[in-house]
Amino acid sequence: MEYLGGATRIYRIGWFQRVFCIVFMGFSVLSLVVFWGGAISGAREASLIEILIPILFLALGGFFTARAFRNYVALSQSDIRLQSLFELQALPFDKIRGRRRYLVKGDYESPSVWHLKVVSDDDRFPTLDFEESYYTFDDYFRTWFRSLPDLDERDKTGPKLSNFGLA
Repeated sequence: MEYLGGATRIYRIGWFQRVFCIVFMGFSVLSLVVFWGGAISGAREASLIEILIPILFLALGGFFTARAFRNYVALSQSDIRLQSLFELQALPFDKIRGRRRYLVKGDYESPSVWHLKVVSDDDRFPTLDFEESYYTFDDYFRTWFRSLPDLDERDKTGPKLSNFGLA
């Protein structure tokens, strides 16, 4: 597939998750002010739990907000990149062996999530694995992804290598 234009296409985490993270951070800051403000001013006696819970919420909110605004998937003219909170991984197009798509099953507490995987043919480069529903992929990305060799289909139809019974 020919790359359209010279600009890098960047796909970020969806706006709903970003807004949720900001609201959660606001709630965390408010709870910290309310619980700690009353304890510091002497208006009430705060328990250890009331002091620690707002800190925990603030830390979790900070982590998820940073993740929501920092993470992205990018397609450039020469590679695909996956930026996580702590690491940037890049896989050149000429080092891609193929693609995979798989479902991580949820349970009654969490939904199932589809993952996309871009597999490298060279051990020096990473295999990129990201959650499909988290990012705002457009038709261009979906077309590009489907143009890669389907390794799942190849596994189903290809010859099965087995050393069963051989010493």
